[in-house]
Amino acid sequence: MKKHFSKSITIILAVMMLVLTAVPFVSAATLLDTDQKISVTVNCDKVGYTFELFEVAALKTKSDSPYETYYEPLFNEIKDEVKSGDSKDILEKLNQISPVNTDMPATAVSCGTFATSASSKTKTFSNLEQGIYYVKCTKFPAGVKAVENSVFALPYYENNSWVYTLEPINLATKVADDTPTTEKEITNSTKNNVNFTDVSIGDTVDFALYNTTAGSVAYKLEQYTVKDKMSKGLTFDSSSVKVYLADSSKTKIADLAKDTDYKLNITAQGDGKDTEFNVALEKTYLAKNDFYAANVKYVIVTYSATLNKHSVVGAAGNPNEDVDLTYGNQSSVDSVPGNTVYVYTYGAGVMKLNENGTALSGAKFSIFKTNADAEAKQNALGTGVSGADGKVAFLNAKEEEIKLASGNYFIAEVEAPEGYNIYGKVIPISIDATYHDSIQNETWVENCPADGAAVVTVTDTKLIVPQTGGYVMYLYIAGAVSLILGGVLFVISRKAKKTTK
Repeated sequence: MKKHFSKSITIILAVMMLVLTAVPFVSAATLLDTDQKISVTVNCDKVGYTFELFEVAALKTKSDSPYETYYEPLFNEIKDEVKSGDSKDILEKLNQISPVNTDMPATAVSCGTFATSASSKTKTFSNLEQGIYYVKCTKFPAGVKAVENSVFALPYYENNSWVYTLEPINLATKVADDTPTTEKEITNSTKNNVNFTDVSIGDTVDFALYNTTAGSVAYKLEQYTVKDKMSKGLTFDSSSVKVYLADSSKTKIADLAKDTDYKLNITAQGDGKDTEFNVALEKTYLAKNDFYAANVKYVIVTYSATLNKHSVVGAAGNPNEDVDLTYGNQSSVDSVPGNTVYVYTYGAGVMKLNENGTALSGAKFSIFKTNADAEAKQNALGTGVSGADGKVAFLNAKEEEIKLASGNYFIAEVEAPEGYNIYGKVIPISIDATYHDSIQNETWVENCPADGAAVVTVTDTKLIVPQTGGYVMYLYIAGAVSLILGGVLFVISRKAKKTTK
């Protein structure tokens, strides 16, 4: 039914909050169709949000003055604000009544929800009653920093006519969020590359996890955990863990205290096993404002690990994975994946043969870092004895098979098998490895020794001994002859002296 209006009509809240303030009284000369339904379309290209539309006040006409309209609140808490007709006051009151993650009053009418996703970016709410509406964000991603709820009124009067629908509202302009990142680097790489290094058994590798912050003072996090997993070839030093806040240049702002500000949780560890651990900021710490300060950009975690006897030689390497950063607030929990860095190492060995090219056992070799050490047979990195297959595996003082960084080394035979000459020369051995500028097929290695180990072949020759005796008998005979000749020469010398006298 259409009615004429002869008096001024109060129209408020024509568009979303922050676009309009209070709407003044206007004179209406056109007809208002009180039976006309209204509609509104909302858009948002940011995923992970849920918006709910509530009717909070109904448009009414006075029984004694049918040409005058007013808004009737659906709950008493906003009656003064609705009466004042100021959209900012109404919005502020609604936000107070129903703060983040709390329900609206039961008398508010829910008109549906709009959940955003990659395939859901727009929604039209139609067949609505005339009144005042509140758009509330009821769910948001874990990285949210700010949300502005909104109010609007329909119909509204413009250019001497009533408007029963709004232009599409872009809700993406009402929210702000940021997805954090996590990245791991090797901070003492021998190859000037933060993604990989090349070391020997027992060497220490230093790591850093750079995690950007999320949330805000208004939308604080309740969870922030970075997870790490390293292969069995790396021994985690839990005492080396340090955690601190840093600015955009990664300069330290403040240290975080273990068991007060964060927990170090080792979920798996053991000799010959992968190690998994996480650093989780405490909920009580995340409730403080320090984490959300304007100059805080990173949560940095540093720690060390040692290459051990279980390390893999060659191109496969020993991976250390930044699994993910899991973060969440009272509405959502999300995670972002990290990257993987690699620790490479290599082996060295000897193939011992006899003069016929057959494997020779019982030869003892040592490997050294310098030629001088090999000449002097001191400061050996490892020592090994050839087996029945002629192969020599170098073991260190802990009886662990040594693993070496790429480079040049020197080998010396320190004991020969019985009946064989020692190979008297120092034997150079080169472990050559080159690397790509980018990871390819899950490795940075371009070229390295086959099977990850460099091997040199050394051939020994037999001792030459008389046919009538062994090597020991030969020595005895030589000694006896020397003694006899010495005695004869002594007697002749004595007689010569007497004759002279």
